[in-house]
Amino acid sequence: MKRTGSIICILFVLAVGSGCGEKTRISDEAERDHPAMKKARAQETSGDLAGARLTYDSLLEVNPSLARAHLGLAFLLDQKAEFPEALYHFKRYLALRPNTEKRGMIEAHIREAQLAYVSTVFTNQSAILKRMGTVETENSALKIRVANLEGQTTHLRAALASLRAKYAAEGEQASRELDKSGIPVPELRPAGKLVRIEKGDNLRKIAARIYGSQSRWREIFEANRNVLKTPEDVKVGQTLWVPDGNSE
Repeated sequence: MKRTGSIICILFVLAVGSGCGEKTRISDEAERDHPAMKKARAQETSGDLAGARLTYDSLLEVNPSLARAHLGLAFLLDQKAEFPEALYHFKRYLALRPNTEKRGMIEAHIREAQLAYVSTVFTNQSAILKRMGTVETENSALKIRVANLEGQTTHLRAALASLRAKYAAEGEQASRELDKSGIPVPELRPAGKLVRIEKGDNLRKIAARIYGSQSRWREIFEANRNVLKTPEDVKVGQTLWVPDGNSE
């Protein structure tokens, strides 16, 4: 009687695809034998991970409910450290095979992938924040240069307006008169330079090296308030903007 019940159960699974504890195993085995699944596994074995991924993607595009394809792709993406997509496909497999005997193993992979992804995110954030500090410093330097150019432009406009009034000249004629007159144009003063912090450096040492006076450390600090909260925040490998040595 027990044997008859088992046979009925298996026949029921094959007929309607639901019920009985053998459903997941039979479904997985059937899906593993799909020609495209075999092709993807062969590509993985040969090292063609890009080709295997394309095969899995194409298969899931046609049949998104193919659980075993989600699982195969999840393991592939996990191997390539593409954790967000791997997590998605692991979870899709569990959603399609909620009673799978692999649940414990897959949930362990999910936890490992989540931890790996978090560590990657924090590493990337540190690099991004460091780069943002450098960009902000460079932006400060550009603002100084722009201010210099604006000052020079203002001087030239004033000189041109003066010539126009003096000679009642306009346009190109006034410009020619300006060239002849030799009116001095203020030179652009170097805004400063970027300095990489070496081991043992602090603002006083940098000021002594650049300006010849430790007491001018505050000029460097004020020029880098976007990356330094206090004068002691200087770190090895950091890049600071040091204003022109002639500034007072």
